[in-house]
Amino acid sequence: MKKHSLAEFFKSKSFYALLCVGALAIVAITMVALNQTSDKDQGNNLVDLNEPIVSDVADKDNSNQTQNKPAVNNPASSTAANNKEGTSKTEVAQSNPNTKSDTTGPVTDGSVLEFDAEDDPESVAANPTDAQKDTKSDSTTKETANAATTKDAADATKKTASSEPKKESEEVMTPDSLYFDTDDGLLWPVTGNILMDYSVDRVVYYETLEQFRVNPAVIIDAEIGTKVLSAAKGVITKITKEDETGTTVTASLGNGFSVVYGQLDGLKVKVGDMVKEGQELGIVAKPTKYYTVEGSNLYFQVLKDDKTVNPMLYLK
Repeated sequence: MKKHSLAEFFKSKSFYALLCVGALAIVAITMVALNQTSDKDQGNNLVDLNEPIVSDVADKDNSNQTQNKPAVNNPASSTAANNKEGTSKTEVAQSNPNTKSDTTGPVTDGSVLEFDAEDDPESVAANPTDAQKDTKSDSTTKETANAATTKDAADATKKTASSEPKKESEEVMTPDSLYFDTDDGLLWPVTGNILMDYSVDRVVYYETLEQFRVNPAVIIDAEIGTKVLSAAKGVITKITKEDETGTTVTASLGNGFSVVYGQLDGLKVKVGDMVKEGQELGIVAKPTKYYTVEGSNLYFQVLKDDKTVNPMLYLK
């Protein structure tokens, strides 16, 4: 009877339901056991942050540490010294026994100690070549920046100077400002010999006219085409065409003085022009019929208050 009941029980749905529940229970118990084991292992690896950090390095003398432990074998120092930027921070869990800490109590905020890789003597000792390269690189960068700044400043200064208007150093001439200084004298308008001297007190002989006449100017020998220069600064007051002197130019010098240039051609000036001493007025022309025998020449006359004076007194 009992065997028959068990066989029917195993064939019923209740058996399979209990079997599933049992399997699930076993799986749950196994997972709980595994979680407890994992939590225990993690608990062993946790560090109590309320306890002060104890370092074996703190118990050793700094000099003994340098002798017994080569700096090149310190991975943290090597990494810091090989950093080209030289500005990154290296995290350490050890404290320097020779350095006073700003905090007297244990570290409770979970932060780690930091120091600049440039200040670590072991890092510099481990890789002195890299440290020198960093220093040289920084120096080169600064020199390049300074040179660029100096060049920019020079370019800006040059640009500013070139943009400023040029100041005229030359004196501005006006007819009212003209003044002829007799001590300075007159520039020779052309270079040549005197064919006929100034003479108003007695007559001189004109070879072309074959007669004696006074001469109110000096006749200076000059080849055709010779440049005629202004004897002094002045203003052109008159340009005429005369039978004896051909194209004739008169210029006022100031304080009553004026000069007359005769036998000209190819004029470079007009009435009203201000001329400087030595400025080209024109060239020597072919002589008029009054001077065919004497040849080409420049007729040069000086007036003071419209009266002729000897040009030789002022020519320098």
